[in-house]
Amino acid sequence: MGRSFALANTAVLLARWGYRVLCIDWDLEAPGLSYFFEPHLDELPRTGLLEMIEEAREQPSADTALRHRTTVTLPQDARLDLIAAGKPDESYVSRLQKVDWDALYTRHDFGATLESWREEWMRHYDLVLVDSRTGITDSGGICTAQVPDVLVFAFTANEQNVRGVLDFVKRAMKARDALPYDRPRLLTVPLLSRFDAQPEYRHGENWRRDLAERMKPRLRDWAPRGSDSGELLQRVTIPYFPIWSFGESLPALSESHRNSEQVTFSIASLAALLARRLEDVDLLIESRDSYVEAARQAARRDYTADVFVSHSGSTTGLAREFGMLLEENGVTVRIAADDFSNFDSFGDYTEVPGARSRRIDECRHFVLIVDESGEDPAQSLDSSYFLRHSVNAVSERLALPVVTSAEAVRHLPSLAQSFQVFSLEDGTLPQAARVIAARIRQDSKGTEPLSRRSGHYDVYVSYAHADRDWTMVLAENLKRLGLSVFIDEWELQLGDHWPSRLDDGLRNADSVVAVVSQAWSRSEYTRQEFTAALESNGNQRVIPVLVDDVLPPPFIAERQWVDFRSASSPREYVDRVRHLARGILGLRDDEPLPRSGSVVLPDSMF
Repeated sequence: MGRSFALANTAVLLARWGYRVLCIDWDLEAPGLSYFFEPHLDELPRTGLLEMIEEAREQPSADTALRHRTTVTLPQDARLDLIAAGKPDESYVSRLQKVDWDALYTRHDFGATLESWREEWMRHYDLVLVDSRTGITDSGGICTAQVPDVLVFAFTANEQNVRGVLDFVKRAMKARDALPYDRPRLLTVPLLSRFDAQPEYRHGENWRRDLAERMKPRLRDWAPRGSDSGELLQRVTIPYFPIWSFGESLPALSESHRNSEQVTFSIASLAALLARRLEDVDLLIESRDSYVEAARQAARRDYTADVFVSHSGSTTGLAREFGMLLEENGVTVRIAADDFSNFDSFGDYTEVPGARSRRIDECRHFVLIVDESGEDPAQSLDSSYFLRHSVNAVSERLALPVVTSAEAVRHLPSLAQSFQVFSLEDGTLPQAARVIAARIRQDSKGTEPLSRRSGHYDVYVSYAHADRDWTMVLAENLKRLGLSVFIDEWELQLGDHWPSRLDDGLRNADSVVAVVSQAWSRSEYTRQEFTAALESNGNQRVIPVLVDDVLPPPFIAERQWVDFRSASSPREYVDRVRHLARGILGLRDDEPLPRSGSVVLPDSMF
């Protein structure tokens, strides 16, 4: 039915957009997902899901969930991870036949093992795509009921297939409801595959209308109220293209997801729907291209820099100086000319095809520096590209023009003339940098994550209420750098027994950061938290962070701390945040952090 074809190409698109993707071949009886990725593997998988199951039966290990991955390296530095079905040797079939699923669950507590794998996969990836055959098998039933949040079921336009798959989905939903685990209702997405209505258009349209009516119950949980099920089913239909029926192919690597005459156009709609968690489906129906573009941009939540600075030849020096001033204010910067080895040709897009647009994609915001010398074609292209690719972004992206004079405003690209402009006639370059840094900092607020409530965290943050504002910014920065953070305001929910919830977070964090201030030192509760952390177990790091004018108490002074009291500039603050994040994760100063997100500055620094 093209299930593995759809999954493999969906994974490739998501990975190329910037999502962290894991693929799992759970079709143990007829494995084949790895064939799609073979040209992009350094070596064939030596291990996989079968080996994980054997370990769970013989000697369960906490790191099993991620140890059996194979890296798939795609063009343009994209990558995804694959857990193959198993090592493809002569012993595979006999070993699979020895797997007793009932015994695994009853004698080896495989349900709990699978839950721990699931949590690790969700912790490390944005999307986990599981390839499972739609048959009534023990392994298929497990991974379609216990594992997923969304069940995408592929089917073709014949009665046997439709009846069989709907019966299977009903069984999966019933099994899901009987699970002893806390799960939301299983969402289901019908995927009409290899549908070719062109030769017999009238016959095809009859089938499409009939299928839309029969799939209504499977769309009801996430489709907009009153939406046309036929139109929505058409958005998630993979058409038949004879060329892709030969071998295991990845057209997502060679085709454009914007060309409606190619199969990747349909694959991209499915990828966007999954990336956006089946939300905002109204936009998918009204403007499919905007919906896909928004999903593509949403992957850029971890921008490598805050600002891209676009300039003309006459403002090169000004742009470099402005970039340094922004950096001093805690804003990370990419300058347009940095894309080219020959600065004389910085404005010519043909020198390095795609390099400049990729650099813009990597930056969240956009600064345009314009003087009186006239409109520059490269800057017009910069502005057009940024605005076209940010209008549907999930997180706001700002266009911030800086002009040297009132006369220069006339030379702004037409698309940028409606934006608020900072004129250097009204202030100095350092003032402009300070204003823009403050604007970006203001835009970055209110991005606190929902509660993870998964039971495991990189860090628990202990603080006094008087230091709430400073501490919330610190927690946000640690999250941006890729750490999972337990802080009460993010984790406590209505109805929680808060002492138990705090104790649970404290016990299940690898590290504890104590924001030590004068108020913290006077608080009996924070000192109790600190003592509990020291007594919990020998592996938990306890890291004091000194703020304000506090003199560390003796029990703090004897430990290695991170001193924010002397962080008098944005750059010093950023350095200390990154140093703290590495300390929490046990990394050396030269080791990369999980993410390269920008750092927000606390208001106290301004």
